[in-house]
Amino acid sequence: MKIHFLGIGGIGMSAQAIHEHLLGNDVSGTDPYSTERTKYLENVGIRVFKKHLPENVDNADLIVRTPAVPDTNPEINKAREKNIPILSRLEHHIKILKPYEKIGITGTDGKTTTTSMMAHVLLKLGENPTVFLGSTHPMLEYKNYRKGGNISVFEMDESQPGFENYSPDFLIITNIRYDHIENFRNLQHYNNCFEKSCKNAKICISNSENNLIRNAKTFGLENADYKILSIEKMGFRQKIEISTPHKTKKFVLNVPGVHNALNALSVIALCFEMGYEKDAVLDTFKDFVLPGRRFQISFNNEKITVVDDYSHTPIEIKSLILTAKEVFKGKKINIIFQPHRFSRLKRDWKEFAKALSIADRTYITEVYSAFEHDKKISAKVIAEEIGATFVQNKEDILNIEIEPNNVYIFAGAGDIIKVSQKFRKKIGGLKV
Repeated sequence: MKIHFLGIGGIGMSAQAIHEHLLGNDVSGTDPYSTERTKYLENVGIRVFKKHLPENVDNADLIVRTPAVPDTNPEINKAREKNIPILSRLEHHIKILKPYEKIGITGTDGKTTTTSMMAHVLLKLGENPTVFLGSTHPMLEYKNYRKGGNISVFEMDESQPGFENYSPDFLIITNIRYDHIENFRNLQHYNNCFEKSCKNAKICISNSENNLIRNAKTFGLENADYKILSIEKMGFRQKIEISTPHKTKKFVLNVPGVHNALNALSVIALCFEMGYEKDAVLDTFKDFVLPGRRFQISFNNEKITVVDDYSHTPIEIKSLILTAKEVFKGKKINIIFQPHRFSRLKRDWKEFAKALSIADRTYITEVYSAFEHDKKISAKVIAEEIGATFVQNKEDILNIEIEPNNVYIFAGAGDIIKVSQKFRKKIGGLKV
């Protein structure tokens, strides 16, 4: 079967393309943006076109499109002329997951980290999961994908209606914070999608802070079936005591942050409820490492530290800064934040301002549009609210004063990582 992916370089699309390629299908795709993923796809034998042209879809049996591809795209038009079936990324993902026993991870924040934790635990327990990850991780054979057996661990993207149709056998809902509410008919429609997903699962684990589901087992800091009792900070590591329906337990988590302790607790809750041996589950977290751009230390010497992070919602930004203050005690925390989507900025700019004000120094670049066209708001509004430095041209970040005993965090889901790379190159040879 010949399958053509539009927007193949996306982290989710590339994993699905690799999956189809490894099944023996003839896979190709188009993406005008050259990234690490597009280069990787070419290295494994998948043809990637750099420009959207009608002839790219010749002889294709199926088209898979990302939501960012408009209906006016020439490849979409050609596919319709030739009556080639067209599926969205979500529809295709649901289709290819049907043969598997499914473990889904959804929610506003923490999906990728929790998915990688779940995969890590299962691998350590001797299982052979097929994994779709929304980032890269060294434990996965293809970085964002692992070809395994009949158990699949995957992220359920809650940003679009239809995610409830995944119908996972086992489900974790990390939290519900209405980040993409504009894509749904109303608040009730959004909540109903989560409720349906949980209702159809054999076991559903939900955050007690905003649990909507009557039949879910809950995890959280209080009023939960699985609850954190105490956390002892040990640099990057945490010693955590938890209350469970199966007595009080302790475990060591190899990464920092209360939010990551909660992510781990959700995985523990699901594994316990699935019947895995409890102490064996807890023991797996002592060598877990975070996926790419999740509190990733990309440069470190005795004077300067650079951290790359994908955080792009207010609660994620707040957790990121608080974690940095925990880990890098005595150092000044600088955050360089690139807001992601005008719709999110318009809705949450005041919450972003509160979160960013926790840092010692804040730099804010203009919005990464993510293909949105409504530019009626600027990220400058956050800078003015908290007295931060607004950087119209993100490349000008390279000109900021660099000081010793400082941590520089590059945060956002857009292309701020490219500025971080240049920044690291600059300071690599800089004496401070």
